[in-house]
Amino acid sequence: MSSFLLPLQMILFLFTSTVMAQSPIQLYYDERIPYAVSDKHGAVHGLTATPAAKAFEQAGVPFQWKKMPFKRQLAIIKYNKKPACGIGWFKKPEREQFARFTRVVYQDRPSIVISKKGSSKMSQHGDVSSLLQDKSIKLLVKDSFSYGTYVDKQITKYKPETVAVAGSNNIQMLQIILSGRADYLFAAEEEAEEMIVSAGYEMSQFQLHHFTDMPAGNNRYIACSQQVAPETVELLNQALK
Repeated sequence: MSSFLLPLQMILFLFTSTVMAQSPIQLYYDERIPYAVSDKHGAVHGLTATPAAKAFEQAGVPFQWKKMPFKRQLAIIKYNKKPACGIGWFKKPEREQFARFTRVVYQDRPSIVISKKGSSKMSQHGDVSSLLQDKSIKLLVKDSFSYGTYVDKQITKYKPETVAVAGSNNIQMLQIILSGRADYLFAAEEEAEEMIVSAGYEMSQFQLHHFTDMPAGNNRYIACSQQVAPETVELLNQALK
């Protein structure tokens, strides 16, 4: 064993004992099938929730689930109000300025687009760049929400006509699409069908679009405030590895 690894392991071992004696870290999630879903016992499961919880448990880091809209999570972690972490975040340069990110907890499939069934304008586009340059249709976005590096950059580059909403849930987002106030929205492929069915709609009411220029899916991380020590994040990284 190298002379570097031994001290590091000793430091992490000693730090683990200290961490376990501290108050639980608040672990934020936004109810979102299939990424994070709570049960009647207060446990949270899903594609990002399950590996995040396992990492905290294996690292010996006490935590407490807390349901919170993403925009509030962002504010608390950005302004370092308390020791807290959010699950399933995308890593962006501006977020790395204020948050401590762990290793990847999940990688999405390539993103897709959801539109109202029968939209003739949507069927004219085979790639994202063409879609976003069409000023005759409107993109529905959540305020302060990231759709991953590629899509975010494309939106910034082409500046499509948008309808921005704050804190809307899946039902409200899909209602906006069906009403015609907006024409399409980006979603992870894993989420699309669950999003529609759990909102009480029929799949036949919507159309899912795959695009030729959409890259591999986005990585999702645990993001923590600066009040969460770097050593704690390293413990989580060891568990995730």
